[in-house]
Amino acid sequence: MWWGYSQPLDLRQEIKENEDDSLDVPLEVLILGSGDARHIVKTVASAYKHKRRCINFHVIEPFLEQIARSILLLSTILEVGLGLQEATRYYLELMGNTLLRPATAKYLVQRVQSLIDIPTQSVNCPWVNLEKLKHKDRDSLESIFKFWKRATCEGIPIMEYWDHRIRKALEVRYDCREGVFDWDYHMVLKYRENTNLTLHEYRFWRGTGIAFTWIEGEPARSNPTLINNIISHGKGFIHYAYMGDINVGPYFTWSLGSEKKTEKLRATDIAEREVMRAIHETRSNEPMCDDVVAAHRDPSLLNAVIITEIPNNDIEQETWSTDDEFNRQKKKIIWKNIPDFKVIFHPLTAIDKYKNKKEFIQKFDLIWIAHNMTKHLPNVIPMAKLHAKILVESRKFMVDLRNEDLEKFTKELIDEAKENGMENIHKFDSQKDNIARFLKRSVVAQEIL
Repeated sequence: MWWGYSQPLDLRQEIKENEDDSLDVPLEVLILGSGDARHIVKTVASAYKHKRRCINFHVIEPFLEQIARSILLLSTILEVGLGLQEATRYYLELMGNTLLRPATAKYLVQRVQSLIDIPTQSVNCPWVNLEKLKHKDRDSLESIFKFWKRATCEGIPIMEYWDHRIRKALEVRYDCREGVFDWDYHMVLKYRENTNLTLHEYRFWRGTGIAFTWIEGEPARSNPTLINNIISHGKGFIHYAYMGDINVGPYFTWSLGSEKKTEKLRATDIAEREVMRAIHETRSNEPMCDDVVAAHRDPSLLNAVIITEIPNNDIEQETWSTDDEFNRQKKKIIWKNIPDFKVIFHPLTAIDKYKNKKEFIQKFDLIWIAHNMTKHLPNVIPMAKLHAKILVESRKFMVDLRNEDLEKFTKELIDEAKENGMENIHKFDSQKDNIARFLKRSVVAQEIL
């Protein structure tokens, strides 16, 4: 829910551009349910590899919290005042850790004070467009940002929320949960993909929700960006606690796709390197030398988790000042000036409405669909141009799915694609492939409003 289960893609590379295409006409891309903006980050970072051309990312997410997180993560990538490693670790912690280092928590509070003004258009954010959202949704986004600030300062028992989810999921197996985690790691994840993810990393995340750890600093503050269904209520807020992933983890995004799988590195180290590469390329428009990476590379730490202990509830929920200290530190965020891209967020209800609107029929050069959004495939296909590519995320890393479930997913996806005028570019097997690639070959008649 909060992160994807496939590697970030340079979407410009996926689009077949003809030599006679006008570079003045922007490319239109629809991203449905990616959850973490990784494809936008990768595509913007790789822009220097292609001819200069504007690209509009149209994003639809199931929850407003995912839109707020995408804005926060993109802001972290594009902010020019941060150090390379500093921005990288902020990004990874905010994306995938239940607990944050104090420095990351302070960064979150300070930046959210500026991001609050984006939904109300009090601050000019040149790369975000929220005009397609209803006023009610924009107000809810503002409330989400306000909740993040307050929850970071006052603390929330996110470790209790996590443990409650584990207990509810495992039931009588809770007392032998280490064995369950080991089984899922060896018999499912490592069997389906040979990654750099270590048993200690995965087991530690399954038990605590902390995915990325480093020797410099220990996580101690709750990460409120992982809280679901935040609603403003009187002077406070109500929410549904943590309802995200507790089985797979945020490793199968930036840690995938590495060509050096024999390296003695943790999945955390690979993710850090790839995010750092994306930030460096975004800022400098040139490739990054691997020597730039300052991540810890001690081979003795391969089978270890760099953290000493989980803080008790008193530390996790220790109250910080919410007024003078942080208000004095509020400052305008300076983003990297990249005029060639814009992120346009749409409401979830748009999926059903846009398929019959002339403005959106055959509009998109490429469509990317998350594994849990495939039910919307018939609604989004009319929005793809003829011969456009449609990418669908696999369910390969779902540990609660067995091989027969993946075979069923593969068959249903291929059958539905054929019914909607698409054909396979490559043979797809959800037990082996991370992405299914289709090409729109024909146009299915539909009513135009």
